[in-house]
Amino acid sequence: MTDIKISLSTGGIRKAAARLKAYREAVDKKSGLLIQKLTERGLSISRAVIAELGINDTGNLLNSVDGYYSPSLNAGFIRVSCDYACFVEFGTGVIGKGKPYPAGRIMAEAGYRYMGGTHYVSLLDGRVGWYYPVDDGRSWRFTQGMPSRPFMYETAQDMRRNLEKTVKEVFD
Repeated sequence: MTDIKISLSTGGIRKAAARLKAYREAVDKKSGLLIQKLTERGLSISRAVIAELGINDTGNLLNSVDGYYSPSLNAGFIRVSCDYACFVEFGTGVIGKGKPYPAGRIMAEAGYRYMGGTHYVSLLDGRVGWYYPVDDGRSWRFTQGMPSRPFMYETAQDMRRNLEKTVKEVFD
């Protein structure tokens, strides 16, 4: 914080109050800039992590990642509107259970659980999974699920690691 010296007179107190008000406005402006920078970073990191994890996708997941800063709320938002994003993030089935989400508490709070579906089948060779339609709409493929590929979790971890650096960039 900047030191504000006060002259103990009416004019001195007015000057100090004006300087304090200007300082508060500067902090408010910089906090908005900080949130905006963090949102932009999170958006770009989440997209990069999706690409790095080699998620077999038609582009829907990557293209559904969006983010924005709301000045009226002084808040940043990163959202993923792809309908299967949670399955990629948390993993699914037997395979997901074997390589679970790194922050299992979040899954529990969301009510997400492995092997929670109703269409599982057991094959003669002992594998448990389900069939899903292939893009052509006529054939089906068997799966035991997929491991967690926590692109949003990794984004949050990166943002935490770089928070102090970003704060210093904005406030210094």
